[in-house]
Amino acid sequence: MNRADTGQSNTGSGDILNTMDRAPSGTGTRAEVNPGSTEYWSGLCQRVAQGDHQAFDSLYTELSPVVYGISVRLIRNTAQASEVTQEVMLEIWNNAQQYSQSAGSIYAWASTIARRRAIDRIRSEEARTAREDRNFTVDREVAQIDDELMAQVDSEQVRDCLATLTVKEKQTVIDTYYGGSTYAQVAERRQMPLATVKSRIRSALQRLKTCLEVA
Repeated sequence: MNRADTGQSNTGSGDILNTMDRAPSGTGTRAEVNPGSTEYWSGLCQRVAQGDHQAFDSLYTELSPVVYGISVRLIRNTAQASEVTQEVMLEIWNNAQQYSQSAGSIYAWASTIARRRAIDRIRSEEARTAREDRNFTVDREVAQIDDELMAQVDSEQVRDCLATLTVKEKQTVIDTYYGGSTYAQVAERRQMPLATVKSRIRSALQRLKTCLEVA
């Protein structure tokens, strides 16, 4: 059972945060002289598992440059690599009892955690970028339809086509184009997600465009 299960992970958390506030030193390579044997590191991890802040300080000093080096090589962003380093060291603090001599060196163990965290961060950033790209595409499509409709915004055809929309679609379009509100303002006023407002307006404008083409 680790400290997270017993509530001990919060004990002295300020000391741990102070240790982790230090920027990783070195260049991400292993020290020339190993300060201890495998048995030494195993014992140190056991002390960390028991909440020994001084033992963790020793682990942080030795492992954070290695973790940072791996993170920055994979992520290629120093700020995010620093964040991942803190995440890895916090995981080591909470799960130090999981280190076993049979698993290899302390460096290999920390490196495995660092690679996993760095890859997770890369995937998360890729997913975020993909979402932003999709939102940009939708906004751009809406803007293209807007331009075509605005040229006829005062025409009788537009008023007739507005009558073909659902009540909610018509309300949203009127708020935006006749009321002069932004999408965000409409979302706040109608107490609905911004994505819903954009989707509703996009659907309404596409229907209006089709109606105007037929008319």
